[in-house]
Amino acid sequence: MRSSDVSDILNNKEKLLTQTYFDLQTFFEDKYGKDTVVFMEIGTFYEVYEVNNDEQQIGKAKEIAELLNIQLTKKNKSIVENSDRNPLLAGVPAVSFERYLNRVISEQKYTVIVVKQKGNPPKISRYISQIVSPGTNFEHIVDNDDNYIVSILVDKYKGIYNVGYSAIDVTTGKTFLYETHGTSEDPAYALDEVFNLLNIYRTSEVVVTFLDGIDDQRHVMQYLEIAEHYHYSVNNERPKIDFQNALFREVYQIQSLLSPIEHLDLERSPMITESLAVLVHFVIEHDIHIVQKLNRPTLIDNRRFMYLGNNALEQVGIISKDKKEFTLLKMLDKSATAIGRRLLKERLLNPIMEKDELERRYNLIEKVSSHVRMLDETMRGVYDLERLSRRLDLARLHPFEMNHVYESMLSVKELMQYVK
Repeated sequence: MRSSDVSDILNNKEKLLTQTYFDLQTFFEDKYGKDTVVFMEIGTFYEVYEVNNDEQQIGKAKEIAELLNIQLTKKNKSIVENSDRNPLLAGVPAVSFERYLNRVISEQKYTVIVVKQKGNPPKISRYISQIVSPGTNFEHIVDNDDNYIVSILVDKYKGIYNVGYSAIDVTTGKTFLYETHGTSEDPAYALDEVFNLLNIYRTSEVVVTFLDGIDDQRHVMQYLEIAEHYHYSVNNERPKIDFQNALFREVYQIQSLLSPIEHLDLERSPMITESLAVLVHFVIEHDIHIVQKLNRPTLIDNRRFMYLGNNALEQVGIISKDKKEFTLLKMLDKSATAIGRRLLKERLLNPIMEKDELERRYNLIEKVSSHVRMLDETMRGVYDLERLSRRLDLARLHPFEMNHVYESMLSVKELMQYVK
């Protein structure tokens, strides 16, 4: 997204404000998909518009009005015509906008574009203040589960699929990377592995890039069940290697004689570096601040884990895309903390095959099994320190959350004293 494109739309004085709104809606729908909604500040309200006539259908006023349980009206209700000059309108007061915004974002469906106004009449100008999507949602998280935004780069050569995978949870700063290739015996093996990763690392948004070898985009989307289960967009821009290095140097604060790609040990994984560059750039377009101080990327080593093909995790009821369905994970999850809940899920969905690591875990379980009651009671005083520390790093910690950090530190101190 070039800022000049958006500025040209917002600064076009030859059009009515409602027409400018629909130009923005069209621009962002082309970029982020049909589940995009623009909230524009008009006076003391944030408004969403829609045209739905025989010639044009654009906007989401009716859909948003139903979601927020607010009255749908028209810009000028005395005029019957519904057009870009007199669109359907759903509006919420600016003073309570954050509450309504939280409701829209919690649907895990929409990319929300917030257009704010500045200045005083008649010299009012407008600008894009915020872009929030399910995977770049930093302020409105409603549960303790992971919230990964994923970039996949898909190619095919001689009928065999190859995929680069990158995943970032902006709320914790974790980044996971993987590159996988099909075989002559199983050309779609790479797609199966990515399908599993989308389930293991709970994914709320996917950015898909198809390389020139892909002539069956619809098949890939259906195979990975992306349209059915994820908010997604298709990227058509391929970052050059110089751009990738510059991006990684800035985001991961790399100061080295090696190139940033070499510093990250990714020089032999071109599909990963391109996938990661697409993802980081995508997040920056939404909110440049939430890519600051990301953890160093972790390469997934699937040789350590049991391979689970044919959607085995869901087939045997360990997990389910239906949040209401009772699963093995829900039955086993007695975790006292959000951090523990995420760790349990990661380990359960990644059955490890290393004998030494398994024995280490079994020995640890044996040591703490007689202290479970005390440990459980104490750890219930520990808030989500992964996310709190991330918010602290980015200077986005709310004042009341300082008390959460303080109480967590007291509980951690008590745990340390007990362990000694």
